[in-house]
Amino acid sequence: MKTSRALYLFLGVITLCGCAINVTPSAFFYQDSATKPLDTTKLHASIQNDKTSAGITRVEIENTQGLILRGVAVSYPNPIVNVVFFADNRMAISENNSVIHRLGQLPANILWLDYQGVGASDKAMNLSINAIKQDALTQYDYAVTTFDSSLPTIVHGRGFGSYFASHVAANRNVNALVLDGAFNDISDLIANIMPGFSNAITRMKLHDEVHSMQIAPILRHYDGPLWLLVGEADKITPYPISQQLLETAASSQKYISVVPGATHKATLKSDYAIAEYKQFITRFTQ
Repeated sequence: MKTSRALYLFLGVITLCGCAINVTPSAFFYQDSATKPLDTTKLHASIQNDKTSAGITRVEIENTQGLILRGVAVSYPNPIVNVVFFADNRMAISENNSVIHRLGQLPANILWLDYQGVGASDKAMNLSINAIKQDALTQYDYAVTTFDSSLPTIVHGRGFGSYFASHVAANRNVNALVLDGAFNDISDLIANIMPGFSNAITRMKLHDEVHSMQIAPILRHYDGPLWLLVGEADKITPYPISQQLLETAASSQKYISVVPGATHKATLKSDYAIAEYKQFITRFTQ
């Protein structure tokens, strides 16, 4: 998302009061105004273009609120790992099929559901980060009962999704955690997306659910395999954030890779990133 567009979206949903700014979940977590049909056309095209094959299954799961979460389970030939993928903000499946195909090159079984209120998934009357955290656990539980249980299962969080992936790692026995363009807290995002605007604000009042969106406290207790992936040219969640998270993590199997020239949203487009991903899998499976 361009900085100017991010600024207008942010200003449209925050509440200003004197020198204070009230930061609610809707200030950052984008939701569509209406549910959209799930479109896998681009994924099919990518598979055909590479002359490969994959099984694509449309998935519908009812969450604890009674909402239907929709997405896809994609299985590539001879998979070496299962990947439960948590997307970035404004990243609906229908517009981002190429990400699935890139992960498929591991090769892998991949489960990705649109967040509630995003893309093809139902929308709640009121946005709740805690509800989306529960959805993340529901998505993981579905994956481990659906995919090949003899394979390791990774939770992969992209950008905003790095928090939800970390939450799953803290509450389930995952085989590994991948944080791709990770942030640590919302204040970091404000400062990096809109530095001029955020520096002029003397005080931010974070909604409790927003304040709780911190990854470092989770990693202090996570001791499983961990890989952080960050773009060299990432200005939204730059390298120092991932480096700090790496140092914080309790894991004895923790690694970081910097993708040359990559911006915040472009890490998985790099062949280097896929090669590093394969190496990470080898490290904790041998």
